[in-house]
Amino acid sequence: MQTDAVPLLKDYATYETTLPVRELRQGKPLALYQLPFYVAAVDLDAFAKQMSCELAQRSTVDYIAASSHSGKSASVLVGFLRSREGILGDKALEFTHYLYMPFSNNAGNFHSNYVDDEELLVSACGKSPKKREALGACYMRDCLRAQVSEGEYIDVWNPPDTIPIFKATAKVLQEDVSTFMQRSPKGVLLVHVDEHRSMCPDPDFRRGALRVLAELPRVQVLATYTDIPPLPGQKSSETCRRPIACLLPDVKTIMDERLQMCFLDLMDEAVLLRVATLRVTIGLALQKLLLAGLHFNDSEVDELLNKLNEILANEGEAVKRLENCIEECNQKWMIDAAEESEHLIDLLCGIKEQSKKVREQRFPQVVALQGILTAPLEVLMRDSDPNDPANKLHRRCQSRFKSVLRVNPKAAVTAGKVLEHAYLWVLACKSYKLEEVTFGEEVVDFQCKSVKPGYIFGNSNSLDSAKVAGMKQATLYYAEGNHPCADIFFKDDTGALYLVDVGGTSDMMKARKKVQKMNDIVCHERLRDDLGELMGVVLLPNIMNISLEEAEQTISETIMVTGAEARNLLGGLVQLLAWLSPV
Repeated sequence: MQTDAVPLLKDYATYETTLPVRELRQGKPLALYQLPFYVAAVDLDAFAKQMSCELAQRSTVDYIAASSHSGKSASVLVGFLRSREGILGDKALEFTHYLYMPFSNNAGNFHSNYVDDEELLVSACGKSPKKREALGACYMRDCLRAQVSEGEYIDVWNPPDTIPIFKATAKVLQEDVSTFMQRSPKGVLLVHVDEHRSMCPDPDFRRGALRVLAELPRVQVLATYTDIPPLPGQKSSETCRRPIACLLPDVKTIMDERLQMCFLDLMDEAVLLRVATLRVTIGLALQKLLLAGLHFNDSEVDELLNKLNEILANEGEAVKRLENCIEECNQKWMIDAAEESEHLIDLLCGIKEQSKKVREQRFPQVVALQGILTAPLEVLMRDSDPNDPANKLHRRCQSRFKSVLRVNPKAAVTAGKVLEHAYLWVLACKSYKLEEVTFGEEVVDFQCKSVKPGYIFGNSNSLDSAKVAGMKQATLYYAEGNHPCADIFFKDDTGALYLVDVGGTSDMMKARKKVQKMNDIVCHERLRDDLGELMGVVLLPNIMNISLEEAEQTISETIMVTGAEARNLLGGLVQLLAWLSPV
């Protein structure tokens, strides 16, 4: 790739200056490409494969929308390098060149924005969307030319007196890109456009800037920011946007490498469950703090990890030490006062990426997952949405969920409880808004108005008919105490009782036993004439597809929701599964 014909590629030292960096409060800028990247191999492979997947006959701008400090900028280069290792199959794009184009941050090395004054924009090209797109295309052409040909970033951009049509600019840009790629007939250029909204507040201008690159042959654009690019969804025949979920840090590896866990008895279930919850709270703390702080001393992340090691090194019961670690992490991400966030509950439930809301409404702080937009976990767990009728319900579930993550004698601090209360929270809010709950192909008429603790079993795994009769409709109950099964239960609009069990296991045998137990209880209790209609549901988000061939009895009376369908029911809280490893 090195060549004197392209100034940026004359030597590695020159090219290296254009790779992403982050400015530290003290000291020189931190070169992200020189640092270890904590990620699970399976997650990295999936990420690189998605980056390299080409949509037939259609230009796309891939995008990663995630919170600040989440590692989204660093992840693109990592994905590019992984794709170069030839593990993705024949249908993957074979990236040969990587160009990082920042429009803000990057330790001050970025292309300056055009204008943030509507009057200046009107004077340059009027209010015509096509002219504004054409102007954005000119801007991108000049930014790329300055970076590739001169190794520089644009400080002040002056638009041309006469704005060429979009196609004319694209033709000129095609020649520049071809020169940069040394006219390689098989080369594929990955252009990483960072902080895309900083180009210009006008969406038409930015659309033109992104389109002019994305529509060139053998060029793939990937944009990163806390917002989505101003392009239509994938159902459009035009150049469209395509979400890629941000890589989350591999908290397990960070814990293994940075924490003194060797003194813990991981064969003790109470210890193991608290380790799983600690993994969640460390993940939440890392989202709040600067991830790059993992790599230098005296950062907030470094101070947190040192404090956790001090706690772990203390004498005393292991369970208590782990609970103190959990509390220490919680103090890092729970410190901010709650804010009011518009559309927060919609984002909690998960807004479909193709939704009309996305086309008509800007969501300035979003996380793009597989097919949905949501908010960062920290925001979901902190903020309220007073304008949403479901806000009171949201706040109660939010408070209950956070109590599970705290050291609270009334709420067992276990990985299982975390997952159960995540489902409780989203099912409550989603059913309030949709007036139904969907389990696989089963659509249940139910609108939650409140959540309450409850216990409906008597002796020998039998339901207590009096307690069942006393259950209120429009109420989602969570199990209080040692429930034989059914972490969540409710009566639908017809009075039918639904028992919902949640399993975080990825072990097929354990999953079968959970399903079998629910099925046995449902079959047995249906023989009674004092209970009414009864349905059993088991949610298994970490089992992609359950096989019941080895089950002790035929499973016929239980709805099993597994894999992607079970994860969809978690809405935005599905982000937890990156840290909530099966126990």
